[in-house]
Amino acid sequence: MKFTGQFFLFCLLALGASLPLAAQTPAPDDLQGLSDEFTDEKSLADWKQFHEAEGWMTMTRTLDVNKTSAGQLYFEPATSGWYGDFHGAFLFKEVTGDFLATARLKVGGKTGELPTALWSLAGLMIREPRPGTNKDKWQAAGENWLFFTTGIAEPAGQMVFETKSTVNSRSNLKLRPAKTGWVELAVARVRAAFVLLYRFDGESKWTVQERFHRRDLPRTVQVGINAYSDWYGAQEFHNDPLKFNTVPAKNSKADLVVTVDYVRFRRLQSPSGPRSDAGELTDYGLSNEELIKKLGL
Repeated sequence: MKFTGQFFLFCLLALGASLPLAAQTPAPDDLQGLSDEFTDEKSLADWKQFHEAEGWMTMTRTLDVNKTSAGQLYFEPATSGWYGDFHGAFLFKEVTGDFLATARLKVGGKTGELPTALWSLAGLMIREPRPGTNKDKWQAAGENWLFFTTGIAEPAGQMVFETKSTVNSRSNLKLRPAKTGWVELAVARVRAAFVLLYRFDGESKWTVQERFHRRDLPRTVQVGINAYSDWYGAQEFHNDPLKFNTVPAKNSKADLVVTVDYVRFRRLQSPSGPRSDAGELTDYGLSNEELIKKLGL
């Protein structure tokens, strides 16, 4: 007698047999819908802009999708800087729980391969929302975020990666060498652990750049692309962050062009699983290779 595949499957299930792992349908990824390949200019409406969401002066000069640069997000910030209580430009979506966010991007200047203004960088940022803290209700020492950017810091003409962690508006940063061209940045969150990684075009393997243990950050955070340029263009306000954030710089020399090919979000499907000990992931006793394996990357 000839049995159909459906009948055979029915018999297995009736006998209590379990299906092989490969045959099971994976659970749908609830974060996939947040991803953007930037092929439709209408997708910009799905993002929130920091200055609009929290009631501040815009630090954005130009921002469009599939217009200035086909199939890409095009982003130019004004004079600005993400440091302490100081603000820059930020385009984000809200994400709850553990996630992996990746962005393929390239930074440059208006007229050359490199930005000409010092402290001109862009990348991925994770920030605690501060609803209701606009310029009329602002209080100092309330900024909590971290980011991973690339561009020019100091001195001029040298591409770097910048990683920065800010707790209650106290910022600590590290600068390391980078190179021009397209790069994919990633931030993986597992509970309180945040792992920052990168890989340049042509590279298949990720490189771990930094690990942060941030128990203070809430389950729901803002995640997206930040950009800032020409920190010294507003030097007159460096002792007054409120003016820095609300008064346009008089002698702006901002020079940063950011093109983003995509931003993608997904739940982490790692061997550690969502219940893994976040402390283990940020313990440098765990090698970078073992860490990448645990994250499933």
